[in-house]
Amino acid sequence: MRRADRWASGIFLLVFVAGCGTLGPKTISRDRTVYDDHIAESWKKQMLLNIVKLRYADLPTFLDVSSIIAQYGIEQQVNADVAFGWPVEPGSNGAGAGGYYRYSDKPTITYTPLSGQKFTRNLLTPIPPMGIVAMVQSGWPVDLIFSICVKSINGQMNYSSRDTGKKHEQFLSLITLWRELQDENVVDFRTERTEEKESLIFLIMPDGLSPENRAKLESARDILGLKSDNNKYTVVFGKLPSNSAEIALLTRSMMEILIEMSFLVEAPEEHIRKKFVKEWEISGLQETPLMRIRSGKERPAEAFVAIPYHGYWFWIDDGDLPTKRNFTLLMIFLSLTETDQKAGAGPLISI
Repeated sequence: MRRADRWASGIFLLVFVAGCGTLGPKTISRDRTVYDDHIAESWKKQMLLNIVKLRYADLPTFLDVSSIIAQYGIEQQVNADVAFGWPVEPGSNGAGAGGYYRYSDKPTITYTPLSGQKFTRNLLTPIPPMGIVAMVQSGWPVDLIFSICVKSINGQMNYSSRDTGKKHEQFLSLITLWRELQDENVVDFRTERTEEKESLIFLIMPDGLSPENRAKLESARDILGLKSDNNKYTVVFGKLPSNSAEIALLTRSMMEILIEMSFLVEAPEEHIRKKFVKEWEISGLQETPLMRIRSGKERPAEAFVAIPYHGYWFWIDDGDLPTKRNFTLLMIFLSLTETDQKAGAGPLISI
């Protein structure tokens, strides 16, 4: 009889302890990290897949996660009974316990396809110069940002995979000079308000310049055709400046950037031979490519992001830090095109 009592008490205690915990607070530390990690991972895969698709002249598609609702439920029931016989006879006493425990997890995820006006706004609208300058102000290398996002500066054309025959040495020389001056804290971008309008100002700080930096500054002015007796230049959107005190930035759209990056996908020889994709060799200003996307039959063991497409795997090596950095920049640039959303807007997660 004591063995039966212990058995019944053990079941009752197990079911009771299992049902005593509360789900609400405990899910925050777990779910917040897990959902965030999976959203970020899916975003990377979607971006890489669309770059590969463009390499194959395929249609890129974007699907946003607009909301996540995670519903949890716990149901439990416990029952116990004890029976005693009188007078005491063998087998007349007994104890029993029973119950059940049920746990449910029902996530509801809402996806929103990128189409219509939103597709046009996010992918076909040029990145605003203010967003590009903000990246430079935050410490990103000016030559890297401009080589990815800018088509031309005061008519000096950037390198393009579709225009390999054009000359781009002046653009390369300019962003190289700016990078060197940026490292020396000689140039800076500022925002000033004039007549209740926000205007973007390219500010040059010539005080205390070394002869070497002053020569670099004059070279940059000559390339852009700027006044040498001025130290402030207004940055505007456009291909050509209206006067010698303007710096005209013709920026790329997100679609243009993705197309440029797609030429850096290393297509399999089989696909080139079958004319699935056009063969392209890195040359000119792209001797050191901004991105390197590899391909192979087998899934890579260590990859920053990897996706299957057309019977092959395409990936970015986890040890390729420059490519990882530039790939992350692409996702930041995509968010810069969201001009009508509040800062920090993202998927709504309800638990």
